[in-house]
Amino acid sequence: MASSQQKAFCVLEFAKTNSVVTVQRAFRRRFGINLPCPKNIRRWFRQFQESGCLCKGKSPGRPRVSEEQVARIRAAFERSPRKSTNRASRELAIPQYTVWRVLTVRLHLKPYRLQLVQALTNDDKRKRMEFCDSMLEMMEDETFISLLIFSDEATFHLSGTVNRHNVRIWGTEHPHETVEHKRDYPKVNVFCAVSQDKVYGPFFFEGNAVTGQTYLDMLQNWLFTSLQADSHDFIFQQDGAPDGPSFFK
Repeated sequence: MASSQQKAFCVLEFAKTNSVVTVQRAFRRRFGINLPCPKNIRRWFRQFQESGCLCKGKSPGRPRVSEEQVARIRAAFERSPRKSTNRASRELAIPQYTVWRVLTVRLHLKPYRLQLVQALTNDDKRKRMEFCDSMLEMMEDETFISLLIFSDEATFHLSGTVNRHNVRIWGTEHPHETVEHKRDYPKVNVFCAVSQDKVYGPFFFEGNAVTGQTYLDMLQNWLFTSLQADSHDFIFQQDGAPDGPSFFK
């Protein structure tokens, strides 16, 4: 960091020569190493012209957020709780960090993340308990786990779905909101099965929709053929069956 004497020397030399290169050369002859950069030389010269002083002024510190700004931020998120802090910063002409700090520190709001869940009925809960009881009973046989094949499917939308990582809902309590999902967008359906020792798949279905017939064809022509090639004794756990999880042996 340059001393007051070095700054004054640079200002006087720049006033005489109007050349930062000449100032740097004179500075090297006078003080040796650590040459000031051209930006600092011009800044010190402007500061001296404007204030007549090269002393470092007292920092004003972070400006306090006014009650008016707090009220504007509160009103903006009451109207649109899903608004991002970046968007609010642009609309209100308030720095994004200030918006975020007012929301969390002054207004005590939290950014709740969207969750995609499947609705469950009371009958679904009963079926789950029955399935768990059956599994615990069958697991008393030590060979049961090694024979079990689990499966599941996933749909990947080419147009994208709700980005739960970036979407937040600001509020003091969890909003418990749901998101409508539009159908018939371009997508790809993928199936996969897994045993204790091996992963079967992925298997990609042709077309946008998986019908009962295409699913049955996949089981008969691909999955069961692959399973029988490894072992003739296995238990296939059919996920998503209408009456709850089912087993095929």
